Amino acid sequence: MILDIDAGNGRIKWRLTGGLAEPLLGSQATDSVRQGQSLALPETASVVRARLSSVAGDEVAASLASQLAQQFSIDLELAEVTQTAAGVICGYSDPRSLGIDRWLAAIAAFAQVKNTVVVVDAGSAATIDIVVAPGRHLGGYIVPGMRLMHDALWQGTSRVKAEARPPEDINTPGMNTNDAVNRGCLLILVAAIEKLVAQYQGALVITGGDGPLLMAHFFERAVYVPDLVLDGMGLDGVGLRPFKAAEK
Repeated sequence: MILDIDAGNGRIKWRLTGGLAEPLLGSQATDSVRQGQSLALPETASVVRARLSSVAGDEVAASLASQLAQQFSIDLELAEVTQTAAGVICGYSDPRSLGIDRWLAAIAAFAQVKNTVVVVDAGSAATIDIVVAPGRHLGGYIVPGMRLMHDALWQGTSRVKAEARPPEDINTPGMNTNDAVNRGCLLILVAAIEKLVAQYQGALVITGGDGPLLMAHFFERAVYVPDLVLDGMGLDGVGLRPFKAAEK
């Protein structure tokens, strides 16, 4: 079996493939691994290869590498951004400075659409990347995600205190602080995405924990792919290197 892991700031997602009728999926809080817990893999799993996309820091990678070495006697491979992968040319002047999660999501979305695409990863931070046909990554945008925007208002003001909850309608102004905050935060993301889709006339692919919340405002105009980063891991040309003990 091949184990692919997507370690984000808030959650770690994993997927087991190979020798299975259907992939096995799981997730847990990233902090659980930081606090010494193992990745909750099936006891019967027989893993021969493990690949990691991580924006969660070296401590998490080290913990995962240690678990995999002990449990399966295998090395952990770290995914890296390269100049080209899966027919896409990276738009960053220094590809190593691009987040690996953004890169994998971008190449996976382009591989799926095979045309110009706006790729949204709605996590702790919301990222928007543009890939134009025939395969050129133009770069992207990073803004606070829903939770971070909400927390910024809570912590940075004395009177704007609101309970975070999914807004029912962003087209109608809020009639109380809760609604005004929650509708306003989501409206910012939706408006930014709409502008870029109109500008580049591309397909819209959304992933990330807040993806379903965004999808409610795009309907048939968007595709939600919850495991987009994992989908990118096995594409041709993705850079992989073994995790070294010296990195711990």
